[in-house]
Amino acid sequence: MPHERDQAEPNRAGDALRRLVDLTSHRSGAVFTLMSHASVTLPQVLLMSRVEQLGAASLSNLAEASTTSAAALSQMIERLVQQGWLDRAEDPIDRRRKAIRITLRTGALLRRLESARSADYELGLASLSDDLRMQLAKMLERVVAEIDAARAGERCPDAPRKKEIA
Repeated sequence: MPHERDQAEPNRAGDALRRLVDLTSHRSGAVFTLMSHASVTLPQVLLMSRVEQLGAASLSNLAEASTTSAAALSQMIERLVQQGWLDRAEDPIDRRRKAIRITLRTGALLRRLESARSADYELGLASLSDDLRMQLAKMLERVVAEIDAARAGERCPDAPRKKEIA
């Protein structure tokens, strides 16, 4: 039978994750330093990451997944193109469409940002025992795999099956 506390706190996992991120993120300031040196903002980094995930995107693709207006998004893309972070070219399949892609320089920046974020999290976890850090890593890897599988429409092999309703 579930504990009363589990039922009374529907956001328990979310709250715990938020607190963990708050305690472990931005410990060194390296991420902000990298962004400052690159003269990019967080919304710009998020946009570049989205373009990278899509491989190539149109303004309408990006606008669908954004809360930013199409006009503001278009201006941000234009700035990033002028700064050499994004490339915009005629789509070879549909010449009316402009395909937006990241540049090699952008991919390198995104990898440096990922590495700095991971190092910051490790720094924030440094006070944990090696055993607890290993357990946390294994659990987080399972969580990530299950979320990835769910997004891909699959079931993760070690995920518990939901009970079917008769």
